[in-house]
Amino acid sequence: MTPQRRRRARALYVLGAGWMALSYWGVEVYASRYLDPVYDTGLIFGFLWALLLTGVVLALPRWIGKVVYGLTFYLFAIFAAAQCGYYAIFGRMLWIGDVRYAGEGGAFLGDVLGMFSRSWWIATVALMVIGCIGCFLVPRGPRPPRLRVTCLLLGLSAAVGLWAYPQSVFAQDANAWGLQSEYKRALSREGIYTTMYDAHKLYQICGVYQTTVKDIWEHNLFPLTPMYRSQIESRAGEAEAWFDERAPHQDNDMTGIFAGKNVVLVLMESMDDFLINETDTPTIARLMDEGINFTNFYTPGFGSVRTFNTELCINTGLYLPTNGRYAFDYCTNDFSESLPSRFRAAGYSAQSFHYNDPMFYNRGVMEPAMGYEAYNSYMNFGMVGDALLSDTGLFENEELMDLFFGREEGGEGQPFFNFIISRSAHMTYTYNEELSQFALGQYPQYRGSTGDEELDCIRAKARCCDDLFAYLLQTLEENGCLENTVIIGVTDHYAYGMQDQNLVMEQSGVDKHLLVEKTPCFIWAYDGPDLEVDKVLNTSDLAPTVINLFGMKSEYHYLGRDAFDESYGGCVVFQDQSWISPSGVYEDGNVIAAFTDEGPTDAEIEEMNAFAQEYIRINNLLLESDYYGRKNAEK
Repeated sequence: MTPQRRRRARALYVLGAGWMALSYWGVEVYASRYLDPVYDTGLIFGFLWALLLTGVVLALPRWIGKVVYGLTFYLFAIFAAAQCGYYAIFGRMLWIGDVRYAGEGGAFLGDVLGMFSRSWWIATVALMVIGCIGCFLVPRGPRPPRLRVTCLLLGLSAAVGLWAYPQSVFAQDANAWGLQSEYKRALSREGIYTTMYDAHKLYQICGVYQTTVKDIWEHNLFPLTPMYRSQIESRAGEAEAWFDERAPHQDNDMTGIFAGKNVVLVLMESMDDFLINETDTPTIARLMDEGINFTNFYTPGFGSVRTFNTELCINTGLYLPTNGRYAFDYCTNDFSESLPSRFRAAGYSAQSFHYNDPMFYNRGVMEPAMGYEAYNSYMNFGMVGDALLSDTGLFENEELMDLFFGREEGGEGQPFFNFIISRSAHMTYTYNEELSQFALGQYPQYRGSTGDEELDCIRAKARCCDDLFAYLLQTLEENGCLENTVIIGVTDHYAYGMQDQNLVMEQSGVDKHLLVEKTPCFIWAYDGPDLEVDKVLNTSDLAPTVINLFGMKSEYHYLGRDAFDESYGGCVVFQDQSWISPSGVYEDGNVIAAFTDEGPTDAEIEEMNAFAQEYIRINNLLLESDYYGRKNAEK
């Protein structure tokens, strides 16, 4: 080879290597544009990963290196693009395990993609083109042993840097915070990095590459090892100790007031608090006014899917895990303390009803796992067209009504516990969307009534959800069950599906995004108590509250507490360890709202931060250790 050709080959090699390193790092820079990084540490982690991956690719034979580069670059780039788009819409990031829920969102993919900004599309296409050029520029020619050793040393040096750099970051925290208390350590970067309780907070410390690799190991590979199972075995008793430290539940004035009555539990899809009024939802407003109205009830999102998170929690008292595991991983757990299980043990029938396919959220498996006799999809009962768009179709299907009232197989007269998941108010909120078209066809007066398309659509959809309750009351009365039935209405989440979240906050009358998580929850019974409960409550409090109202004997080993227990002051914990207490709202190390003149004191802040950390850890541990199965095995 002539000197000129050798120089040209060397220049092309340097160009290819440089382009590869910059393209890898470009993924990190791209993500930082959309994922709201707080620290520069993520870019440094990304740079080290770029060097590591480049060193590995250059040490391999050319064609193998080309394949490895293409796979690694596009896997990280596509995942980063998905994270950026998801965060832009929902304000959170996904764990890799959450991708298994992607099929459930497929029906709304077109609507979701329409929410992505033009800049996201341009930047994402540019990133993919950069990767394509990088594949072409993978250096040609042989890889002499000395060059391979040099590349491997580069990768090894980067790997050492990835190990050492976190220690430097944590040392800075130790000097700045003092970290004299456990709650401060939990809120520090070291605490976030080691406990991994929130994907976005982890990203803010260590960037896309390190977050993804830690996620793969901690949530997908390590749980397969014997060491993980041994760790869970050794920690199983921690949940029992946590319950023992709480004040024991005491019977109260509300204990057993609904004993023996039928129950209809309704999960109201996207029914935000601003939708409940005498104009849009007269039936729901009346039931809330006449029944027990929980005026400070919050439905925080755990995991990555909001509806099924609340669905699981109101039935079992447990949120989805924050550890990136799939809810279906726990389908073999013992849920004998769930509401359907407890009511069935008391002689009730228990059926679940919804329009969607049993494969959606694996409800065909998960509902029986939680204790229901069956998940009854309207699709499997000959319902098509408008019957699937309207929640009231349930009450017009004779076969479903036989199941609802327990009339099959000689069950006449058996009390029932039924669970209805509504559909009417589901996203999206545009005039041309299917559910919006149906709702506006039923109530055309809403089109153009507010001057905002989204608000018109969600109000029309809320009116359709209200029809569900009107039909429910009528059907119960026609079947002679109205006076002996308790209706529980709870919303799965606030209207996060609306693109204009400023409008949502304005309609809800709040100026802090955590406060918008407050949603309607009520319990109504014919001639039942008429009262407002202003205590700050959360989704996990519903199951123990119902257990108390129906007078069921229990140790009350639930994550949440009975709303009427005087020893419980009430609180809400979010998966990023933010919280709401009776005195205020705390997020990211600051009190962002005060409900009292003083607001949360320093002592309360320390206590609540420690509690929030334990609350999330115990929730995960109850699922991972199959706590209720262990207890039953010990009896």
